[in-house]
Amino acid sequence: MDVRVVESLVMAEIGDGVITALYPVEHCARWEFGPWAPLMGWFKQRPGLTRILGVAQVAGALAVAATLSNTPGPAWRK
Repeated sequence: MDVRVVESLVMAEIGDGVITALYPVEHCARWEFGPWAPLMGWFKQRPGLTRILGVAQVAGALAVAATLSNTPGPAWRK
């Protein structure tokens, strides 16, 4: 997979994680529709856990970013 695609996904995950950590109830409420509505409602009722997961999401995305190739092309070089 191209490094720019992976980095774009990492940036989206970091943003989502930050929003989740700062505004857990509001963020879950915005996504409380469709087939995942019950899950979002569950997370909305547990803002502390949701914040922790948001921080973990940012940490995981940063860990992936740290492993990416420095040049255009494949995301990871052997």
